[in-house]
Amino acid sequence: WAQKHSVLPTMNFREGVFEKYMEISGTTMEKMKVERRGCPYCNMQCGNVILDELGKKSELDYENVGMLGSNIALGDLRKVAVLNRLCDMYGIDTISMGNSIAFLMEASEKKLIEEKIEWGDFEAAKQIIEDTAHRRGLGALAAEGVMRMSRILRGGSSDWAMHVKGLEVSAYDCHTAPGMALAYGTSPIGAHHKDAWLIGIEVKMDRFGYGDEKVIKLIEWQRIRGGMFESLTVCRLPWIELGLSLEYYPKLLTYATGVTYTLDDLFTVGDRIYTLIRAFWIREHRGWSKYMDYPPMRWFKEPLTKGPYKGQKLDLNKYDDMLKRYYHMRGWDDNGVPTRETLERLGLGYVVNTLSKYVEVK
Repeated sequence: WAQKHSVLPTMNFREGVFEKYMEISGTTMEKMKVERRGCPYCNMQCGNVILDELGKKSELDYENVGMLGSNIALGDLRKVAVLNRLCDMYGIDTISMGNSIAFLMEASEKKLIEEKIEWGDFEAAKQIIEDTAHRRGLGALAAEGVMRMSRILRGGSSDWAMHVKGLEVSAYDCHTAPGMALAYGTSPIGAHHKDAWLIGIEVKMDRFGYGDEKVIKLIEWQRIRGGMFESLTVCRLPWIELGLSLEYYPKLLTYATGVTYTLDDLFTVGDRIYTLIRAFWIREHRGWSKYMDYPPMRWFKEPLTKGPYKGQKLDLNKYDDMLKRYYHMRGWDDNGVPTRETLERLGLGYVVNTLSKYVEVK
């Protein structure tokens, strides 16, 4: 699916297609699968387990295969599974690790570091993970993550340090997906698909469009996924994969608490969460600007060179306009600062005085 739609992260998000994609595909994984896993008492069992190159069990999903596979140009699923298992063993996030390895491979290619690390070098990738866990050698640098690595190495690397607000981008290339780029840009935790997996419907819409329908859908999904589901601490998959009606969630909460909730009530909770987190960012970051809601510059500056959308990249001016419309729909000003009216409407009037110490609250 990701290969077909040219969103499979490849070589540090340079491309959206990977020549060896079949070697790490879901079809290949199904042939290797030895076990399924899931959360306790859940009948979905969405975890897929294969034996890695060393014969040890490794539970895979799309994100870790994309980030530790195509994004570092490694086209061998059993080797990807080794890297994934090591990350699990050390408690390292596979998305951030895959980004960090890819960043170092590109830094080596551009001679910003002395170490020679080729694209697709499994042994080097494995060593980087080991060294990151122990903060030794090159791993001491990798442990900083791509944002801090780019500040240390410089050399124009900030354009291809694939992060938003310091969090590494998850496994969807956005050269041709402005809606998903906006989802990454405005996610309150940084570049993550958790809050709004807009790419799933964007490939079926006006693929290259920057229209209001994408902004509206993004806010709707942020209310559902990042607001309601996170507050209820429930899994998104029954809704996403099985089509469970959203109307069940306020009913379950009502039955559990004795307090009547509607879906609109929970959407308002989502709006309150996003607005309060934005206020937190402004207070803590000390120097907030709308550019913190921008995705990596690589997607604006470097067009794809392969695949069905060769030559395509994001348009900076159109993205900026779309971001401004997002702000207005949220009740924030042109710089992404919640307005006084919005804060009071959401029951967050107490935030105004503190927020006014750092920015103008209009």
